[in-house]
Amino acid sequence: MKKLMEDLGTDEVPTEIKLMTDKRSVELYLKLLESGSEKKRDIRLVVVGKKGAGKTSLIKRLFGEDITDVTSTNGIEIHKIKCKAKSDDGIWNKLDGNNEETETQARLLKEYEGKLQNKGTVEIPVESHIAINDNTPSTSFDVSKKSGTVYQQPEIIKSQEAGDPPVTNQHPDQSLEQAGRDFEAMQTAKSKVDLTDKEEYATLLLWDFAGDEEFYHTHQTFLSSDAIYLVVTKLNEADDPSAKDLFRLWIDSIHCYCRPEQDKNEADDNKSPNCIDPPVVVIGTWKDAVTCEIEELEDACIKNLWQYTENLAEDERGHIRSKYFISNKKDDNHVFLQIRQDILNLARSMRTWNTDYPLKFIQLEQCLQEKKKELPIISYQEMMHMAAATPKPLSVEELRLFLDFHHEIRALVYFKDLPDYIILDTQWLSDAFKCIVTAKKFRAANIRNQKRWEEFYQRGKLHNDVLEDIFKIEQNILYKHKDHVLNVMEKFDIIIRPNISGKDTADAKPCFYVPCMIKEEPECDIYKMFNVTKDICKKSTWLNFKFGFLPPHLINHLIASLSRKYEVAEVATKQHKKQIALFRGSGVFELQKATQLRKLLVMKCPNAIQIQVWQFGKQVVRGMYKYIADFVLEEITEIISTRFKMSNVKFEKKWECGLTKPESVTGTFDFSEEQETIYYCKTCSTIHEFIGEWSDLQQSSSDISANVPRSTPSTASFSQNKTPAQSTKVTSYHFIAFSVYVTLMLIYV
Repeated sequence: MKKLMEDLGTDEVPTEIKLMTDKRSVELYLKLLESGSEKKRDIRLVVVGKKGAGKTSLIKRLFGEDITDVTSTNGIEIHKIKCKAKSDDGIWNKLDGNNEETETQARLLKEYEGKLQNKGTVEIPVESHIAINDNTPSTSFDVSKKSGTVYQQPEIIKSQEAGDPPVTNQHPDQSLEQAGRDFEAMQTAKSKVDLTDKEEYATLLLWDFAGDEEFYHTHQTFLSSDAIYLVVTKLNEADDPSAKDLFRLWIDSIHCYCRPEQDKNEADDNKSPNCIDPPVVVIGTWKDAVTCEIEELEDACIKNLWQYTENLAEDERGHIRSKYFISNKKDDNHVFLQIRQDILNLARSMRTWNTDYPLKFIQLEQCLQEKKKELPIISYQEMMHMAAATPKPLSVEELRLFLDFHHEIRALVYFKDLPDYIILDTQWLSDAFKCIVTAKKFRAANIRNQKRWEEFYQRGKLHNDVLEDIFKIEQNILYKHKDHVLNVMEKFDIIIRPNISGKDTADAKPCFYVPCMIKEEPECDIYKMFNVTKDICKKSTWLNFKFGFLPPHLINHLIASLSRKYEVAEVATKQHKKQIALFRGSGVFELQKATQLRKLLVMKCPNAIQIQVWQFGKQVVRGMYKYIADFVLEEITEIISTRFKMSNVKFEKKWECGLTKPESVTGTFDFSEEQETIYYCKTCSTIHEFIGEWSDLQQSSSDISANVPRSTPSTASFSQNKTPAQSTKVTSYHFIAFSVYVTLMLIYV
């Protein structure tokens, strides 16, 4: 096994497995490849853009479908497409139902056909990309450069290194008999497989994201560094600031998933040195609505597109591979054929293309495809039974790797700490998300809950009565597994169950909150709401986490983490009603539950997250708030590097005078090893003493991507966005000089 790892390195291992915390996963995956593999040619295509930009119509045109009656995507729609891997004919065929089963059977039949032919035969060609290893005597292979086929040679070689356990416990004859039975079963299946078709095919998994702002938080769950992105924007809205901001948001979000060092190491002749992955194809729609002369249409479209891209960072431009200007209604099929060909060419250039993939995984995938036709969710026990019943059974350890890997690529949903069920159909889960986020159609279900519905739409508070209204109408498998679905939504922070004092705590079914649905802002100055005055409260300096680009969903995940650890503070409204202090992009938490004398304010600002502690009735001393600073730092790092693998996101830690208004904080001062105790504050136009309540936060910047295994992003990323430190530190000498100057001025006066 050691020799195998040296020969293959880790290029054979998907990034998702390399980044797993269990380092044995890589070795286990390589063993699975050794037991049998097949080439994997999967393309992950994600379509994003503003609502009404024409994404759904574009997808239908790519499929060659009619666009007469097109409705906007609600949530996320997932499609599987089959296309020829080597051909440039641009033909795409949807893989739905039995067609999807046929695709998997074709991959398996190639392996079984070769295995059955090989028994007792010396020279029979088999597919060159199939690697078989069971307990039958192994043979060496000689590759024919002319034919591209592989022939068996009579020389017997050792199949496994000494000490390695056998891959399966099946007797050779039993293995072949099982292969024969499976081969016959698949040949007589309803879906026919053309074994004479020697063309290699690719499977394209297309994710169509809704353009509604409420869905942006859920979309982040499905973004990937190994995807191709179609960013769709309306050419006739180039003057609209909101349209340009949204275009920039998507490019920035995609840029979070790039790995510059990896791209540099894996550069090839087919890719420009300035190109970085994930690749982006920009689709400018509504070409027919651009105002200009017909002969100047192309130039006008380019000019409008430049308005969208003018503020992109230089390294972000490296994602964009090509651009198209289209009219979904008026253009013929030629331009859509070009787009399909372009997508396939981009896929061929990606590192995930044509990689080896374990046959054991393919066999279980086929079983799950069959099961998914019956149920979108199954128990873990049933999954174990299915894994043990395949021709090449998976061990418990191999099954867990299968589940972890497929969870990371969102082919299914499985959490180790929610082991009872596995969601097989991610489209079904997306529909469950949609039920919560776009619940208006359920609103009339119960007039008695009208006020609670209003509370949901304004404050994101999701009462159990409202949940019942939503799920009861869905009298199906979703309602039956409601509790598990809600637990999964909590894991993704789509909904949160905050730690709340009072009667809600004693409630057997406490309320949920949906962060992306919280529209309410503080009804007045946040300090006034909590009676934070200089007479009774001491405000800490601001601790500012300053990003080149702040992923839009990060603040919601951080608030969810804080809600689980600390009690959310309560505040009285102008109507003298108590409510918890969760607002759009901000929240207040009790750091001392018993006395409520110490509170934490966390809030989102442009490309920054900042926190401040309010201390009532006690002197602030050095290191007093280090514990909360450490917790926030650890959570931000965990969210970015571990949960979402955004290896290109960086931030700096800054601080600023606590008397600065929340909306005016910019993170003026750096933390340094030789921190001065006296500083001049431009906000107050006077001198303050720096207490150091955040204690040992010494580093001036933090590259959290260093925590991601095998990934060292370029330090130049976002460099053009970094604001130079504007600190004006004052030493003791300067302070004395300033004091003397003031004294002399007073004497003079």
